[in-house]
Amino acid sequence: MAKEKAVRLLDVARRAGVGVGTASRVLNNESSVSEERRRRVLKAIEELDYRPNAIARSLKVSRTKTLGVIIPDVSNEFYSEIVRGAEDAARGEHYNILLCSTDGRSEKEGHAVAMLSEKLVDGIIMLSYDLSGELLSSLHEADIPVALISTLLEEDAFITVNISNLEASQQAVEYLLGLGHRRIAMIAGPEHDRDGGENRLSGYRAALEGSGIGYDPLLVERSGGYTYEMGCRCMRRLLERDTGLTAVFAASDHLAMGCIRALWDQGLRVPEDVSVMGFDNLSITNYAVPPVTTVDQPRYEMGRLSAEKICQILDGQTVEERHFVLAHSIVQHSKTNWLGGIRHFIRNFSEIIGKTHH
Repeated sequence: MAKEKAVRLLDVARRAGVGVGTASRVLNNESSVSEERRRRVLKAIEELDYRPNAIARSLKVSRTKTLGVIIPDVSNEFYSEIVRGAEDAARGEHYNILLCSTDGRSEKEGHAVAMLSEKLVDGIIMLSYDLSGELLSSLHEADIPVALISTLLEEDAFITVNISNLEASQQAVEYLLGLGHRRIAMIAGPEHDRDGGENRLSGYRAALEGSGIGYDPLLVERSGGYTYEMGCRCMRRLLERDTGLTAVFAASDHLAMGCIRALWDQGLRVPEDVSVMGFDNLSITNYAVPPVTTVDQPRYEMGRLSAEKICQILDGQTVEERHFVLAHSIVQHSKTNWLGGIRHFIRNFSEIIGKTHH
């Protein structure tokens, strides 16, 4: 006969239609819960015959010295560097890290928040493209310090750590313009990513318009994510349009690598025929042949600062500044990008002279 599965606090919270944090506060008889929610939780406890784990509840009082970290992809170097920064800062304050990978799927994000709340972590660090209202409610209900990385949100209830994606993208395109490029395409991030997707696209557009070059939608291809495969697919679609592009700005380094592969498949040289620029400064940009110029995000510092601020809050310190925008930079790995840009500048200049004489 199969052993009956123990009822968890998460099960109680779901039955009552509240967050785990609310259910926990009812168990601890805290006054910050409305009477209506308290009745729902107590009813769910009775219906499910929930028996609180006394050991777990005592741990909650004395803290578990654990921070939960939620990321989309544990195998992606972009996130692993953030985790390393968070772990180093946490270890310095004698905290451990509990890591969750969600594949960027909202249902997995919600499950991760609920699971970490049930595990009684003391704080959560989270990376998400787009926080749904339901997920935000769950984070509020957890009733613990939360830091959000690369997520646009101005609520002072959370710590946020970002770069200015709009400015970074604008400077990246201005860099390509400075090399003489005028037909610059962009492989943009997904629309549901308001910061990495929308703001990087806005920066691209601002750079072109600031240089007197009109925005051409035929030069923009939207990706459904930031993967190598997406970069290949988007670059193929751009080449099919015969737009005369001479450079491509990709919203991530993985997109840039896929873009380069698609160009090679068509017999085009990088950067002699088309220059490519990425975003994130992953190690693959330096190992590529040729190396790819990219925008650097201080990923280690983003993780370190997030964990540091959570630990300060848990230590009872006042953290008045809640929203942090860190500095970015352009990392030029390749001299050949410069040479490719000069060739395109000479070609464009020759075309202008030719048109003038005609």
